Amino acid sequence: MKTESISIVNNKVIIPSGLNEIWMTANQIANLFECFISKVNANIRAILKSQVLDNTKVCQTYYYKNGNSVELYNLEIIIALSFKIKSHNSEIFRKWIYDTIIAERIRIPFLMTGNCFSLN
Repeated sequence: MKTESISIVNNKVIIPSGLNEIWMTANQIANLFECFISKVNANIRAILKSQVLDNTKVCQTYYYKNGNSVELYNLEIIIALSFKIKSHNSEIFRKWIYDTIIAERIRIPFLMTGNCFSLN
């Protein structure tokens, strides 16, 4: 199975276009954050053990025809990992998350609900 992975090039996060979902292997995540795969696996176990994320939603196993398998992790757990792993690339990724949220917030017009607040 070929998975499309997020990458960081020249301090910019690159998301493959045309994807509905992003699934990456632990090895791809380690490459993204430029850290050891053991750090990625340990933090995945910690996140799943804490039950902050639902294992059935953020992880899936892909089985190859030859009987081998690989675990895949979705964007939700990749984001969580970016806050658990300390590296230059995880910092860039966290900043990209923040900038994306702020950019989206600016595009959405503020809706007035009719509730007015005043200071006495």
